[in-house]
Amino acid sequence: MLGYTIGFLEALPIFRGLSRRHLGYILDVAPKVYFEPGDNLIAKNYRGDTAYMILTGTARCLNFPGTPAASEKIVPGCLVGELAMLVETVHSLTVQANTRIRAIAFRRDAMKWVMQHDPVIAAQISDNLLVRLQSFASDLRRLDNYLAHIEESAPEDYRIRALPEPRSTALALLPRPRTIPVQRLLQSR
Repeated sequence: MLGYTIGFLEALPIFRGLSRRHLGYILDVAPKVYFEPGDNLIAKNYRGDTAYMILTGTARCLNFPGTPAASEKIVPGCLVGELAMLVETVHSLTVQANTRIRAIAFRRDAMKWVMQHDPVIAAQISDNLLVRLQSFASDLRRLDNYLAHIEESAPEDYRIRALPEPRSTALALLPRPRTIPVQRLLQSR
């Protein structure tokens, strides 16, 4: 059973590159937990300090914009609430058990303890997060370029209107959000 669980951990991007020995250290501080159908693994607008890797059973995501309540199932091997095991988090959606779930709970305090006692684990998790953030930033740049191209080719009355100037110098340092006229959004559907 331990090999099966370590196999799940090896497949998760956050733990990629860690040795089986290091994954074993993480499992040593991560207890098994159970959820019954209808129980929430994580709840929207609530603080979380634990991520859950599903071992058996299925869950579903609620409150995810644009997704019906009967969205795709979250299946064994998935990690739910990943950010909560590393930093203070308020969840933006709810994940609810469809069936009885057996999971592993990665509590932030336990993960912090493991990373403090084995810097190799901390360094690898940090490297994995950096790779994912760089990929996300690249995706955002591609999307921004695509939207800029669309804006340039749009008729004048459909172009993005300038936003008022920020009132303070602190706000001036933040990137300016873009807005798209409602007519354009409706026509693109």
